[in-house]
Amino acid sequence: MAGPQGRPHQVVISEELWEIFSTIADESGSDANVLISQAMFEMAVRLGYVNPVPADMAPPSGEAKITPPGDRPTRPPPAKQKFAQGRTREAPARKPAKPAQPPSTPSPSPAMAKKRPPRPMPRPKKEKEKEEAGLYVVNDDGDSEQIDKDIYIIGRSSKCDLVINSVKVSREHAIITRERGEFFIEDLGSANGTWYKGERIEKMKIGSDDEIFICDEKFKFVLR
Repeated sequence: MAGPQGRPHQVVISEELWEIFSTIADESGSDANVLISQAMFEMAVRLGYVNPVPADMAPPSGEAKITPPGDRPTRPPPAKQKFAQGRTREAPARKPAKPAQPPSTPSPSPAMAKKRPPRPMPRPKKEKEKEEAGLYVVNDDGDSEQIDKDIYIIGRSSKCDLVINSVKVSREHAIITRERGEFFIEDLGSANGTWYKGERIEKMKIGSDDEIFICDEKFKFVLR
């Protein structure tokens, strides 16, 4: 085989490698001999047999600067390999991490255990108290009617719960409300007012046997 420059030398190259260099040369528009020479030159540089120099100081084309054997840097001897060539040292297998355990609750000391008071016994459920008393309204004729609504309106209007046919009574005169099991009567701004024991009231709690006047109409309220 003849190099691009210099005298010819005979080198034995496998057919497969020669075909590879020929293919590279065809694709790059170069010559296989040039590529082989470049490869040999780079190998000599890597092994320290040739010192590459900048382009402006390079020797004439085709002349590579060869370092004399005495000036060649000594390469440290290769470290002894513990494994045969071609084998890769396997990384040590990592031990699986132990799952985190929840923090343990320290058991109370005997002294603390003695100081702790015993747990109170659950209170027995109270039996339901007797049902709330119902409120009844009684007129002068002795007629009674139970008030079984949370809102009970008294007035002259036919839409009221307790209708009083008197022109002195307002259309919606007073209202009775049930709040937390107790009954209250409240005047709705009537013209002639709502009265209890001779006093005009705005709102009051109704007790058993209370007599309340709607204008001049008397009603008695009974809880039973």
